[in-house]
Amino acid sequence: MKYCWLSIIILLSFGIAKGQDTDSEKEKELNVTKAFGPTLGVGIGTLAIYGDLNDKDYGSPFGSNFGYNIYLLQPISKSFNVRFNFFLGQIKNEERSLGRNVNFETDIRSASIQMEYNFDALLPEDRKITPFIMVGVQAIEFNPKTDLKANGGEPYNYWTDGTIRSVAENSPNANQARIIQRDYEYETDIREAGYNGSTTYAERAFSVPMGAGINFHLTDQVNFRFESVFHLTFTDYIDGVTRRTKPDFLDSKPANGKNDHLFYNGISINYNFQKIQPADKLNIKGEAFEFLASGNTEDYDSDGIMDLIDLCPNTPPDVEVDTNGCPIDTDGDGIADYLDQEINSKYPQFANEKGISMTDEMIYESYMRYQDSSLEFAEVIKRDFRGDLSGDSRIYNKYRIKVGEYNTGEEPPNLNELLSLADLKKVDQDGKSIYTVGNFRNLKDANLRLESLKNSGFEAEVIKRDPSGKISSMNEEEQQILAIAANEVDENTKALAKESGIAFRVQLGAFKQKPNSAKYKNIPGLFIINSNGIYKYMSGSFSSFEEAAKHKVKMVVAGFNGAFVVAYKDGERVKLRTVGVKPIESNPLIGQ
Repeated sequence: MKYCWLSIIILLSFGIAKGQDTDSEKEKELNVTKAFGPTLGVGIGTLAIYGDLNDKDYGSPFGSNFGYNIYLLQPISKSFNVRFNFFLGQIKNEERSLGRNVNFETDIRSASIQMEYNFDALLPEDRKITPFIMVGVQAIEFNPKTDLKANGGEPYNYWTDGTIRSVAENSPNANQARIIQRDYEYETDIREAGYNGSTTYAERAFSVPMGAGINFHLTDQVNFRFESVFHLTFTDYIDGVTRRTKPDFLDSKPANGKNDHLFYNGISINYNFQKIQPADKLNIKGEAFEFLASGNTEDYDSDGIMDLIDLCPNTPPDVEVDTNGCPIDTDGDGIADYLDQEINSKYPQFANEKGISMTDEMIYESYMRYQDSSLEFAEVIKRDFRGDLSGDSRIYNKYRIKVGEYNTGEEPPNLNELLSLADLKKVDQDGKSIYTVGNFRNLKDANLRLESLKNSGFEAEVIKRDPSGKISSMNEEEQQILAIAANEVDENTKALAKESGIAFRVQLGAFKQKPNSAKYKNIPGLFIINSNGIYKYMSGSFSSFEEAAKHKVKMVVAGFNGAFVVAYKDGERVKLRTVGVKPIESNPLIGQ
């Protein structure tokens, strides 16, 4: 850290000396007096904490906690700004492991004064991007709270199997324990509860913010800014865990004994209130007159238009130009006549890079080539129901297998069997929830999967999906093709075809009442199960535990801290260890 401070001091000192000399020389040369207006900005960003929780591996500095700031910049020279910054945010952090189950939430309020250096003396004057570094002094206020009890006042008891129960695992009444869920209501004030040996210690501290960033100059007065700031605080109480914290709060893992620090990454937009004077047009004309009076009438490309007023000063020899010195473009398609393969295009607004008007067929082909390169939008390029289309790379998956259709919000009676299908998808359309599997480019492959599902007890049929995503039934021609494909498969193959495998999913939570649907609006592959009055929310469908574990991490980052992996096999939910998943004691629990 001391080397970081030394580097900043040396750089700032060099910038001050260099900037003052350069600014003074320019002002003397131009005989002007500089006036600097204030700049007001507002921003938003993410806030990460480096404290006692999850201290073994801090991970990415781009946390899921959001903060907001408003600031005022006052330039004191071309190279230096004084910044007054006010910040408001909230931090949440959870540690769930075999050694410790701790959580906290705190509001963060701060005010700071900072000095910024923008490298003006070292960079070109006419630039669109300006980097900067900063250092300052800051006052921070916080109030950490923790979630120890459920809504009914029951304390959380964390068991080694990853569940939370109403009775401790080592209790004589452990066999009567019920599984409960966290409510994520941080009801217990850590200081008032006396977990740190006192109820009167200060929840305020000083900090030294140090950071760097980039200003993007959108206009003369509007800037877009990105910045990263490390807050070196002088307190260990932000997360409520210190060397003095009692063992009954920390379980078996002690605090690390270091101060808590914050890391902020944010964007903002600001407006400079300094009035920008327009250019003196008369002076420009005067300069042009002096230029002509000097006899300087050079014409670099010899097109008859002198360089002073030539808008295209590098025109090739013997090319006809207009009064601006630019090559003639007869049809106005943006392609000069000497390069235009169709000088009098009928539709110049639709000309290609060669100046040729594009027909409907050419536009369609160009569009489809773009779709073919991205594979993102259109699924079907042309109609073709041959039995084997593997050699045609332009044909894309179109057919699905429907395994259930119910009213929207209605739970399928065989939901566990459906959840055992690793590629199960749900589409809500016209008041119906349609459950489908598979993704086939021809009816021959779709028929093999259809036989497998029927042999496994599913009522299934082949359907199709158009490029817009709408699901519909096959037409008569397609049904005939499917019948031919079915007849070509021998009876032994049909008899052997049967669904098998394991499906892994990520459970986001279980609730007695349906939670706010807005939180789950954009969750991929969301399934809601109503089992004995308990609503279980699950996301995703994976054939391997590794893929499911990665998705679980994404859900935790999105705010679903209690998410864990579950497994379905042969129509039943099973424990992870029964399908070959071994627990790793050194990592947080991620399934059951």
